[in-house]
Parts: sequence; structure tokens; C-alpha cells
Amino acid sequence: MARLASVFFFFLLCFQVFAQKTSRDSYAVPSVAPVIPAAQTKSVDGIAHFINRHYKTPQEKVQAIYQWLAANVVYDVQALSLGPQYYERQALITQTLATRKALCQGYAEVFHALCAQTGIPSYLITGFVVPRSTSTPRSHAWCAAQLDGQWYLFDPTWGAGQLENGTFVSRINQRYYMVPPARMVQTHLPFDPLWQFLPQPLTYEEFLSSKATSPRPKRTFVFLDSLAAYAAASPKAQLAGTIRRMEAHKMIPAVALEQLNDLRKNQAVIQHNETVDLFNQAVTSFNHGIDQLNQFTRYKNQRFYPVKPETELRKMTTSCTAQFQEAKRLLQLVKSRNNTQLLLPLENLNSQVENALMQAKSQEMFVTRYLKTPLKQRPALFYKQALAEKE
Repeated sequence: MARLASVFFFFLLCFQVFAQKTSRDSYAVPSVAPVIPAAQTKSVDGIAHFINRHYKTPQEKVQAIYQWLAANVVYDVQALSLGPQYYERQALITQTLATRKALCQGYAEVFHALCAQTGIPSYLITGFVVPRSTSTPRSHAWCAAQLDGQWYLFDPTWGAGQLENGTFVSRINQRYYMVPPARMVQTHLPFDPLWQFLPQPLTYEEFLSSKATSPRPKRTFVFLDSLAAYAAASPKAQLAGTIRRMEAHKMIPAVALEQLNDLRKNQAVIQHNETVDLFNQAVTSFNHGIDQLNQFTRYKNQRFYPVKPETELRKMTTSCTAQFQEAKRLLQLVKSRNNTQLLLPLENLNSQVENALMQAKSQEMFVTRYLKTPLKQRPALFYKQALAEKE
């Protein structure tokens, strides 16, 4: 039976975000960005090696990452007109370092990757912002990093400069460096409330209406426990948790709904792949069982010659049965509704497994009867078994 396959593609949104204009006074005195040899800036490994060698503390390292990105990567204004793009994460990082241009996803991916290579706990966050020039929420990406046990937010995109009359002006902005969660949530709202790092996260509605409090007291969200649970969970469980928390909002704006629908699609792809994998595992077990059953049949046709020990002879049939039972167990786990193309193959394989199980059990019974029969009477059993199988 041909193996069924499924491919899961990463879908990374190309966030079209215009940095908020801020007054010149809001810019801190620019810090000096590290000067890294060009040969080392072609890869995350090269940049991280330089930073690890020249900076000692996590604070120094994360500052070097932020400043290098802000000083060396420019906002890709032309890419704004292209709309959402499909990217594989590593390909986007490679492209950002090669072209020194990026939208927010590229900035955030490189920042997150460099944190990982320099030993700084971090997360890449997706959410939305409301630029001053419009009331329409726009998707955006930024990062969180843990320093001295505390979580801070970093937006290397907005830290690199701003758009002025459709032109990107490079200017390192320290305002979006190491921002406390309570301040960052005033301008950046994650799709998943977990990444607000707050005991009482804002709802989508509160953020968009600029109301930081609700008429009724909110339940305290123990986000540190949730972060620990998230970190320990499988990617599938992490995705399910994100979807659950997003769906809990009473009002979901279009920008968040689009993201939620994409996550649901990813979840469906995972379920589809799991279904295909289970089916293929069942096929493998079935085929192993058939191979073993065929080996036993050939040996039986030779009237169990050359002679094998009793334990080995019994194992030849019990191993077949075990393989078919495993195939049956796996097929019971297959949810064909996740892949309607499996409906007919599933029905056919179930039938084949049941038939094979009956054959294996029959051969087990024959071996048991054979071993209980006196030596001189054993040859007649083969003749009787052959007649019984013809009938």
C-alpha cells in the first residue's frame, strides 16, 4: 500500500506596520551599536559568536543585539505593497541578514534567534498596534526577553527608526528597548494575552477603546504559572492553548480574527498530519505482520524443518498476532474526519487487518496443537490443516 504523506508549511504573516511618530525628545541619547566584521554578520551564528565574545552580561548582550539590528537593518518600505508573504522561519532570517532589509517579522525573528544563541530566554510575540495616522489596527511582531528574572519587551522594528512621508528614516530609538509589560501594553497588544506578562491582561476591546479597567473586577491571571506550563508543553498543546485564550475574548477585531483563523488552519494541519502518521504506522505494523506470517507459512510448508526450539516456533506466530493487534489499535485512533481521503483506505485496511488476525490466530492454534501432539502423529497434522484451510 502506498504511503500517504502530508506537508506542513510555516505561515508567517508579513506585518504591515508604520512606526508611530514620536517627538524628537522621546529619543534617548543614541548608544553606540557594535561594529561586527562583515563576514560574521551573514549568519546568526556569526553575530552571536561576536556578541558572546565581546559582551559578558545578559543585559550587555541584549543591548548589543537591539542596537546592532536598529543600526544595520532598515525597514523594507517597498515590501509593504506586496501583502502577506509565506516564509519559513530560517529563510526569513537568512534573507534579513543578506539584504539588511525587513518588515517587523524579520526584525523579530533575528532578535529572537540571537537571544537563543546568546543564552537569553526570549519569545517572539505577534499582536497588533494602532498607528497614530490611522484608527485601523495593524498586525505587528516584537519580542520578550528575560533579564534578572523579569520579563521585558523589545521592539527592534520601531527601535530602528520611523516612516516620514513614506520614507524610512534610520534612527536608533531606545524607547522600545527593555520596556516594562505595563507600559508596552499601552501601544502593543499581543494576540495571545499570555504575552502581556500581566496579572490582569487587557482585552482586545479595552485596548482599542483605551479603557484599561473593566466595570467588574478581573480575576488575577497567574501568568508565571501559565508561562511555565507553556514552556513545558508540546507545540500542539501550545497552539491549542493560544487558540483557547484568543477565543475567550468576547469581542475579536478583524486583525485578531485573521490570526486566529490562521492558527486554526495550522491546528487542522497538525491534526491531519497526526491522522496520516497513525494510518502509516498501522500500515507499517500490518506489513511487518504479513512478512512474518509469510515466513511462518514457508516454514510450515517445509513441515517445520529444520527443527526450531518450541519457544522460537511459538514466537513466529505470536509476533504476527502482536503486529496485527498493534495495527488494529492504531487504526482505532485514526480520525478519518481529519482527512476524508482516508475513508476508503481505512475501511480496506481494517478489513485486511481483521482477516490477517484470524489467520495468525489460526496458525497459533495449529502450533499449540502441534506441540501437544506426540512426535509420530505430528506429520498427519499438516495434511489435516491443509484440508481444513481449503474448506
